[in-house]
Amino acid sequence: MAEPTGGADADSTFVRGMAVFSAVITATLYLLGLVAIGLAVSEVGEGADSTPMHQCRYTSHRPAGAQVLEHEVRFLPLHVMCRTTDGRAYTAPVVPSWLNPALAASFASTVAFTAGAFVQANRRAAARHERGDAPHARPAAERASDT
Repeated sequence: MAEPTGGADADSTFVRGMAVFSAVITATLYLLGLVAIGLAVSEVGEGADSTPMHQCRYTSHRPAGAQVLEHEVRFLPLHVMCRTTDGRAYTAPVVPSWLNPALAASFASTVAFTAGAFVQANRRAAARHERGDAPHARPAAERASDT
């Protein structure tokens, strides 16, 4: 029966893997938001009764009696800002309400895991340096046997 591996190498692999996983989740969430915005904005200007966008006109966020003039897409945080003729602005319900907080949390975890991976890599390099090990050097006997 094989013994489980552990130690610094397993910890380092885990942290690097979690950094990559968090980055993939962050990218996926951001793309999901971009798709939601893209689908909503792509309907604008196609056919009668399409401008301004429906999400700006038919929402509970719209001020009473206000006429929608235009919309503006914002990418951080992901949302569509609707503007009225009297200068007021409100957010259209295009992006799900949970998406931006989830995006922020996954981005924060990506940064934390990436920083942890760098710290572990620096500690391993310092430990090798203290032991006198070269990072990619092989013993002279092994190099001689290759020739």
